[in-house]
Amino acid sequence: MVEKKKTVSEILRRYLVVAVGILLITFSVALMIKANIGVAPMAALPYTMSLIVTNFSVGMWIGLFNLVLLLVQMIIRKRRLKKRVVMFQFITAVALGLFTDLGMDALSDYYHRSYRAELLSCVGASALLALGFYFCRIADVGRLPMASFLRFIGKLRFKRYAHTRIIADIVMAVVALGISVIFLGDFGAVREGTVLVLLCTGIFYKVFNRLLRDFGYILLPENQVKEMAAFLDDAISESHFVLTISHEYGSGGRTIAKRIAHELDLPYYDSEVIQMATENNEFATKYLEDHENMVNSTALYNLYDWYTSTFDEDAELTAEQICRIEAQVIQEIAAKDSCVIVGRLANYVLQSHKNSLHIFITADEMERVKRIMRKENLDQDAAIERIEKYTEERQRHCEKFSDNQWGNGDNYDIVIKSSKYGVDRTAAILFS
Repeated sequence: MVEKKKTVSEILRRYLVVAVGILLITFSVALMIKANIGVAPMAALPYTMSLIVTNFSVGMWIGLFNLVLLLVQMIIRKRRLKKRVVMFQFITAVALGLFTDLGMDALSDYYHRSYRAELLSCVGASALLALGFYFCRIADVGRLPMASFLRFIGKLRFKRYAHTRIIADIVMAVVALGISVIFLGDFGAVREGTVLVLLCTGIFYKVFNRLLRDFGYILLPENQVKEMAAFLDDAISESHFVLTISHEYGSGGRTIAKRIAHELDLPYYDSEVIQMATENNEFATKYLEDHENMVNSTALYNLYDWYTSTFDEDAELTAEQICRIEAQVIQEIAAKDSCVIVGRLANYVLQSHKNSLHIFITADEMERVKRIMRKENLDQDAAIERIEKYTEERQRHCEKFSDNQWGNGDNYDIVIKSSKYGVDRTAAILFS
């Protein structure tokens, strides 16, 4: 799929969005400094130096810090660093410094009278920082100097960017703390506010990423086309017939799909899609199965996910990557053979596939509850809770990775209620 050339209007809008993002990031740093209970690790070292060498403002130190990161990249990478990248990072380094000082000037009369107000300022700064990261991400015109430098170092050390960023943040915080203790006699830039900002920024970023999606498309409608294009390939062969079956949890959809595949003598793909997706992939099948539609519920994983989500989209195998991998596998299957595919947004991935039929199987709630009670050996309350959980996950998954509404009859060729006909008759109706 050939990438469309950007128009002048799009280029200007993208640079305007990234400028707003940088402004928000720097203003958040100024607000953290005013809170006086710690700043984010990315600003800890420059801020600490500004407290020691007062001839330079904090903005000047931030700009200098980012310029040094750019210079190191240029020395190590030599001619492999494109001129456009160098220019973008140089301008953003200067802008980070300049906007930080402007933020400090704007907040010159802003003081806190209580510790609670300081904490609230840190939370507010976290929201601004997350919003700034969000705007920089959707602008998609280049990486900030620190992100670019750490990604490059991570590649040299065969580390993921998220791992490299965590190590770098720890190192910067520890160095800043050490310098503060030695030269200032206190903790300086690294305090409880540093931890608060790290945790809150990740939470706010996730909220903005979900709630501002449509707003982002208004600013940059080209992103919607780009996101959909990442999943779909217009060149899929349509010589084979493909039947996709989506279903409500507890409706017997998988059983029905298997019977249809058996009667029509067609290959059946369900969990097999995951297995095929992991071929020639470093991630284990079990990991994909556990993370396909949900996030790990452990507190440690949530903490890691909150932290890394603000600065990296591919720190681990994200839901976006999983969906993209599965979409590619579904397209490969459809191109190679006639088949039956269950779930995995196959109806969306193959929406333009003319030789396909998309079916949604539903059932009355009590029939689904009874089925889950029998199948999973659960009581009624537990069965209802599980159905609600799976339904919510599937709706959220569909809304996030497609422009379809899960279960909406307009997105399917056939919608049938298995509780009205029974599993056997429903299957018979569909394959007859």
